[in-house]
Formats: sequence, structure tokens, C-alpha cells
Amino acid sequence: MFFVFHIGLTYLPIQTSNDPHAVVSDSLSQKVIDSLIIQSGLSSKDTIYPFNPNYISDFKAYQLGLPIEVVYRIRAYLENGNYIRSLAVFKQVSQLNDEDINRIRPYLKLPTPRVSKKYRSVVIRKKELNGATKDELQKVYGIGEAFANRIISVRTQLGGFLIKDQLSDVWGLSPETTSAVWEQFMLDSIPVIEKKHINTLTIAQLASNFYLNSALASRIVAVRTQNEQLNSWSDLNQIQELDSIKRTRLSLYLSFD
Repeated sequence: MFFVFHIGLTYLPIQTSNDPHAVVSDSLSQKVIDSLIIQSGLSSKDTIYPFNPNYISDFKAYQLGLPIEVVYRIRAYLENGNYIRSLAVFKQVSQLNDEDINRIRPYLKLPTPRVSKKYRSVVIRKKELNGATKDELQKVYGIGEAFANRIISVRTQLGGFLIKDQLSDVWGLSPETTSAVWEQFMLDSIPVIEKKHINTLTIAQLASNFYLNSALASRIVAVRTQNEQLNSWSDLNQIQELDSIKRTRLSLYLSFD
């Protein structure tokens, strides 16, 4: 196929025509090439199959009505170790105008981008934090034996983490380390907690909550006694130790109903 076409380009006279994209403009020369193509059993110019521009042939350029210079430019680009992977690059290398690009675009079969194994995303199968062992926790960057023991201790006192924010209640655990934990663990098996009525609990019962101590529990009961009962957290505004974070945590375990 290429031999026949090269003969036509090399030995047949070529003259300038009004079509700037014609490979061979001399009518007699064109007829000879078409005749040779038909005789050699090659596809008709009307039959155009999708093609990879990195392997464009002289005959494909002839089919598409492209100047042979386009083929030369593409081959020079490839010889420098480059590869055409997008329409934008093809347009830049071929130097074709928008009209020609739109005309041949349906026939372009650009290669599918390859993802290097080195940069393929790694899917991490996360483990359940409420069931994590000390050894599993220590696999997280920034967590040693001491932090692993603290996490398990807090988890035990809480009866299991109910929300992710509770991990921040582990003393000394930095935000960066907390984020690292959630990259390897998830909070899925959340324990069912039956909230206790704050107006019926004794000081000792209140103090048993992870977020309270005896002194703070005593102050809550004192305010409750003074008001006869507590209707909402706003009734405890006078207790400065009960900030918004602590109230949010306590609301997981206590109710006013």
C-alpha cells in the first residue's frame, strides 16, 4: 500500500491547485494513483476507518485529504520520543486549522491514557474503631503504645465511641493524628445508648459519666434542687465548666424528658 502511494508521490508530476490540502493536484496523476490503488486491492478513498494519529500513513492522509506535510510533522514529533495522547496535542503538532480538525475528528482514535501502577490509588479497607486492638491502633502513624492504651481506655469508659468527635477527647491526641486514625478506621458499629433522665440521677450516678466528675455533678444537682427541675441545658448556664462541647457530649447520654 505504502509502496504504491510513494511511487505516485515520487515520480508523478505535481502542480499547484486551488485545494491546499490535496496531496496530488495534477488530475492525470490523481487518476493514475487511484487506478493503482484499485488494482492493488486497497480500500476506496470513501472507506475511512478510525485511526491512531501516532500511526498515520501516507495513504490515510490521502484518504482524509491532508497535506503530506502533516504526516512529516507527526513523524518528526514521534521521533523525538513524544506521543500524541489528546486532540489538543494532535492539533498543535499537525498545525491543522479548526475546520480540518472538526472534519477528521470522527476518524481519530486517540489512545486511552494509561495509569502508571506507581500512581494508582490504593484502596484501604478500613477497620472498625470500636473493635480495634492495641496492635492495630499502633499501625497508625503517630500512635504508640501509650496512645493506643488511652484510646482503648476512653472507648471502654464510654461504652464505645458514638461519634467521631469523641476521639478528640483522648488526652494528648493531636488533630493530625486523629485525622490519620480516620484514614484507617471507620465508625460503623455504634453502640445503642439509652439516655438517662438528668432530673432523676444522683450525684454519684452523674459523676459516673465520662464527661463529669463529682464536683461538677454536685453543682448540677445543686442547680436542679434550686430550680426544682432542669428543663434544658440553658438552665445550667451558670456552670461555666459546662461549655458547648461538653454539653454536646453529655447530650449523647442525658435527656431532660
